This record gives sequence, structure tokens and C-alpha cells, in this order.
Amino acid sequence: MDIKGFGRTTPDTTDPTQREKAELFRRLHAEGDMLVLPNVWDVGSAALLARLPGVRAVATTSAGVAGALGVPDGEHLDFDQMLAVVSRLIQAVSVPVSVDLEAGYGATPQYVADAVAAMIEAGAVGVNLEDGLSSNTDRLMEPEFHAERVAAACSVGAQVGLPLVVNARTDTYWRSTGARESRFDETVRRLRTYHDAGADCLFVPAFPPSGLEPARQRELIGELVAALDGAPLNLLARPDLPSVPELRRLGVRRLSVGSALYRLSMATARDAFADLLNSGRQEALRGADDLTYQDLLDALPEPEQRCGRG
Repeated sequence: MDIKGFGRTTPDTTDPTQREKAELFRRLHAEGDMLVLPNVWDVGSAALLARLPGVRAVATTSAGVAGALGVPDGEHLDFDQMLAVVSRLIQAVSVPVSVDLEAGYGATPQYVADAVAAMIEAGAVGVNLEDGLSSNTDRLMEPEFHAERVAAACSVGAQVGLPLVVNARTDTYWRSTGARESRFDETVRRLRTYHDAGADCLFVPAFPPSGLEPARQRELIGELVAALDGAPLNLLARPDLPSVPELRRLGVRRLSVGSALYRLSMATARDAFADLLNSGRQEALRGADDLTYQDLLDALPEPEQRCGRG
């Protein structure tokens, strides 16, 4: 299959291991406990978190991948740079990997298909596609147009024989789009449209809105789950949401942490060093002992070839 937008080709079949990972990733959205995904940003974070007991898959965070390379989120990172990071971290872990493709790195369905094909060639078994137009506006794509892009992504997996999991995201709540009183209905309309186009999971970050009483949060989550008629719902973790067991009971199938772990790691480093500078005490570095130098080495994949010195 030609990858027109990026000048690549991808084989018509995928290797058995990748298919097995894709089948597992798909099952995790339909069977057993709710899927709780760590979002990773480089090989180190992927390798470290994938080793945790209970981690069955990982996903990337576009904000973390871009931020680690000094670039703002919102497809400002060059596609080939993003692909290079994704390719390396996929090879570093044995669990399924889903890639945050943001808005698909291109306006048209063909460009989305090209980007998805490149992700599959790199070894990904899932992709995330959002309907936001750009990072500096609250406007969203027309749902029918984004549905065409979702369908294009799904078709790539079908063409290469891979049960790719397409997670369709709407930013109605993330960007506070439209009138507050009609936002829920607009969200349902968009998600149903994307599901009809072939999306396997439906993602609504910033839902339910912050500041609500816990009972109202649970009520809204239950209403959205019911409105989607069994389609898997993905929420974005945050401190004020119900617990994981409670979300599971409400019918949520997937929980992502987004850029939270990346931001937490950056904040921890900033605060620890600020304390060292301001107080002169080195106690703030004691937390690093929870991950020793050897622990870090043990988490990373063996290099194919060690460079000599001298």
C-alpha cells in the first residue's frame, strides 16, 4: 500500500506477533477489568512502566513526546521525529502500544490513512484520533468529516490484516465547545457518528466537567455510557474523578492518564532541584533512591551493540 503523504510503503500483512498484540489490545476493551493505560513519552518511560505488574498495554502522550523534544503539543513536532520516538519505544516493550496521532497529521482522510499506515509499519496496534482543528482554537471539525478520517484509519488496518484499535476522541469538553447546556448532546452525537464510522473506542477528555459533586459526576458518566449503546468509553484520569473500581462499575472501559505522568516527572525534578537551590539541603534528592541507577539500567532493553571507548 502506498503511503502518499509521507512517501513510504507498508506490507500487506503484519507479523504474527503484531497481530497477536492487536487482538489482545482489542479484547482488553471488551473483556475483563477496565483497561488502565499509562501514557509514555520515550523509551525509558515505556520500558519502566511496561514492567509494572498489571500493565497490559501502553499508549503514547503527544504532549509528552513533543515536550521531551522541546516542542509544543498540537502537531508542532515533525512527523518523522514523532515516528522515530514511537518506533523505538514500541521495540522496547513486549506489550501492545497505541499511538496518540492527535488530529492525524493531515487534514484529509488520505493523509490520516498515510499516518496510520506508518504507525502500523512501526509496530503500533492502536491509534488515537481527535476532532480538534488546532491547539489554539475551540473549534472542532464537522463530525461527518472527522468520521471520514476515522473510517480511513480503520480501513488501513483492514487492508493489512491487522485488527487495529481506533480510539476516536472528541474535544467538546476539553475545549469547552459550544453552549454548556447542549454540550452533552453534541458529545453523544459526535461519538455515535465516529462509532458508526468504525471507531472501536470513544474518548472524551475533561468529562465530566470539573467542579461537580461526586454524585453528579457518577450520574453523568452513567448517562454517557448508556447513550453509547455498549461502545467502549475512554475517560482521562484526574484527581477528582471517581476511583478506578467505581468507574469500572459505571461501565467505563478505558482510562488514560494523558500527559499527567510526564508533567508529574517534570514537576518532581523542578521542585526537587528548587529545594536544593533554595535550602541548600539535599534531602529532596532522596526520592531518587526509589529508582536506583541499576534499576534504571535493568528496565531498559539491551543495546544491540555497545560502543567501545577510546
